[in-house]
Amino acid sequence: MQTTLARLTLFSLLLGAAQFAAAQTPTTPTPAAQTRTSPVRVTASTQLVTQVTVDGKATERLSDAGSARPGNVLQLNQKVDNVSSGLIRGLALNMNVDPATVFQSSGCTVTGVTTLFSADGKTFAQAPLKKTVTVTENGQSVKKEVVVPPSEYKALRWQLPDLAAGKSAGCFIRVSVR
Repeated sequence: MQTTLARLTLFSLLLGAAQFAAAQTPTTPTPAAQTRTSPVRVTASTQLVTQVTVDGKATERLSDAGSARPGNVLQLNQKVDNVSSGLIRGLALNMNVDPATVFQSSGCTVTGVTTLFSADGKTFAQAPLKKTVTVTENGQSVKKEVVVPPSEYKALRWQLPDLAAGKSAGCFIRVSVR
């Protein structure tokens, strides 16, 4: 189970990176496009988040996630490097929440990022997400709009600010293992 979870999580990260790279590549490449390399490099990693005490203070430690167990918190990282000599605009970085985990939080290392969330893995919006549910009140079915709890998020999308040549952006999600 532990190895399978680590493989599933890494696979999800790599799949997200591949989807990102595919979105940047034309579907019918021209001969010039076939010899061109991507202007971005996307790398992914997974780390185990643990609480430790250092000099009497509680702090977090990030380590290899090879032995994740139910209840552990993982940090799933994606880093985008602009390996071109020019400015890149309109980058979007997607990350799925593995079904064996529950979304906890997210963050990025750059300012100006717009974070969008998805409860279905297809449509994205800023938090808080809302959904319509049918409830029974006084014997009648009534539709109500309710807030989707973050634990139901299935994916995230970061719309990154312009990325100058040689610059990087890193984003992550934290999830707990089911």
